[in-house]
Amino acid sequence: MSETELHDPQQQAILRTFRDAGLRITTQRLAILEVLRTADGFIDAETLYDLANQKDSSLSLATVYRTLALFKEMRLVEGRIVGDEQIREEYRFRSLHETYTMVCKNCGKIVPVESDIIDAFRRDLALTQRLTVLSANSCFIGYCADCMADMTAEDETATPSRAT
Repeated sequence: MSETELHDPQQQAILRTFRDAGLRITTQRLAILEVLRTADGFIDAETLYDLANQKDSSLSLATVYRTLALFKEMRLVEGRIVGDEQIREEYRFRSLHETYTMVCKNCGKIVPVESDIIDAFRRDLALTQRLTVLSANSCFIGYCADCMADMTAEDETATPSRAT
């Protein structure tokens, strides 16, 4: 661990979490955590494996999956189920700021969804149903603006115009 990492408050909290759980922080676990902490949003296990393997070549994909399960149990990471079949999971390092995305069913583009929409929904649930939402996992699937424009253009060219 570098000198900078030793003084990083978030890194210290992670080390404390491992100590409190009676677990060792191995180089493999550190490599996986580093990739998750620096990733921009959610990442699937295979991509995580590819990136973490560059830092620690002793990693196997099975180790990544076991470590992700441990990190979820320790609440260091959170997962979300994605895809049409709802069978693939993506992961991210837990933070206080939640972000949401929509996956375009046509091109696969990942589009950010403004969190204020989800926040308004949470407030509505609190007011109308007296529920307190602590965290939210949402999987939005639809069409991005570019694909919608392409589909609209295709529809317009496929429909003959009527002469009056």
